[in-house]
Amino acid sequence: MSMNQYMHPRNIYKQPPNFKQLALDYPEFRKYATQDVSGKVTIDFKNVGALRALTCTLLKKDFDLNIEIPPGKLIPTIPLRLNYILWLEDLLNLAGGPPQARGIDIGTGASCIYPLLAARKSQWSMVATEIDPESLKCATANVANNHLEGLVTVMGAQKDSLLAQVLEKFPGDFDFCMCNPPFFSTPLELHPFFKARKVKRPHPKNAFCASVDEVVATGGEVSYISRLVEESKAWGPRVAIYTSMVGHKSSLPPLKKLIREVGAVSFKQTEFCQGHTTRWGLAWTFRDVDLTKIPDSLISAKQKMAKPLLYQIPKGEDSKYKVSVVCERLVGVFKELQFDFQEIKRVRGLVEFVVVAFADTWSHQRRKRREKLRFSDGGRKCDNNNLDSPERGDVCEKLAELGVGGSPSSKRALEEDCGFYNAKKRKTESDDCNSEKIYLKAKISVARVGDCIGLELVFFEGKGTKEALHQVLQFIKNNLMKD
Repeated sequence: MSMNQYMHPRNIYKQPPNFKQLALDYPEFRKYATQDVSGKVTIDFKNVGALRALTCTLLKKDFDLNIEIPPGKLIPTIPLRLNYILWLEDLLNLAGGPPQARGIDIGTGASCIYPLLAARKSQWSMVATEIDPESLKCATANVANNHLEGLVTVMGAQKDSLLAQVLEKFPGDFDFCMCNPPFFSTPLELHPFFKARKVKRPHPKNAFCASVDEVVATGGEVSYISRLVEESKAWGPRVAIYTSMVGHKSSLPPLKKLIREVGAVSFKQTEFCQGHTTRWGLAWTFRDVDLTKIPDSLISAKQKMAKPLLYQIPKGEDSKYKVSVVCERLVGVFKELQFDFQEIKRVRGLVEFVVVAFADTWSHQRRKRREKLRFSDGGRKCDNNNLDSPERGDVCEKLAELGVGGSPSSKRALEEDCGFYNAKKRKTESDDCNSEKIYLKAKISVARVGDCIGLELVFFEGKGTKEALHQVLQFIKNNLMKD
């Protein structure tokens, strides 16, 4: 399924290009275009020459850029590159950066695509680095052919440094740096069998069009981006916003952990969706800027979240019927169930937690409680707290209307709302764990609605599914306000 609908809202390629018109207007593209019996014009995406012609044609048509891409070198997909540039625009607007920003492109490649797009589209001043002599020569020629030498400087770089040579040579601060790192650690990973998450996953629709050195590096992208993070610690606020593209979702947890460890003030994660491909972006800063406030660039959610579980806490003594007291008792329940938990929001009348369980600890607890009740004197029965009372139903409806935590419509939006991209203040141990080990991850909110207090539980993920959250809610009902 094409993910063009999830492109950045300002990406001009949300509507795919008209291949028929391109074939009429550009002879070089026409050579690779074919028309089927229905009149639809397309190209063979397994043909490297066709991909090169498409990229060059789009750059010429939409940005008035003329570039040469040598055989065997990476052919950039323009929608993906434009997604990255537009995200940088959003970051700079949030940080209050100047209209004509100053940036660094690490490993620009033969096409010099990012600096050329940034200079032509946004009039940004760019320094582009490259270690490969052939790519360096071609990138320099592409800049000259488009008469952008006044905005783009291409310089050779050494393998042992990503930022030092630029920051030592050019005085003053930079507004951002960007990087499209090698995604793979060995050439073997380039084979579709090793790239696929599942054995039956279809092979890529496009031809492989890059040199091995452009997409393979020792340690893969985690090692490469980790070097950038470590260097950013040394240079600190000299660069306002450090960014990098990430090719594999599994690379995000260790990279986010490292960003926290180096003391970044805040950081942000996003997705770049285009065609049948998804990439990720990471941005972090050492300046007093909250990158978590940037709006999500996705227009709509990929999937709808199930409705949250709602529960009105039964009224008791006035001294105990307070949000603060409920939260204290709720924390006690979290500890009893051995949850990894983090308070992520506290305002008047509302407290939110994110909880993570790595095993089903509540089922055994319930059994122990039943045994205890069975053999205790009096055999007191568990109170169902009049769950079906009309008043309780009204409060739950009000909770749903309020959308206690904002109740975003997607899992991604929920994670954004929970502030997991704030580096210092909002950390849970589970962030650094493999999501496959998580049995249950959820958000639990305590809110006052009128003179009543209610809970909202939202399922995030976990192999326990939402049924596990139902069980946790039942455990809370039975234990929360028990003396």
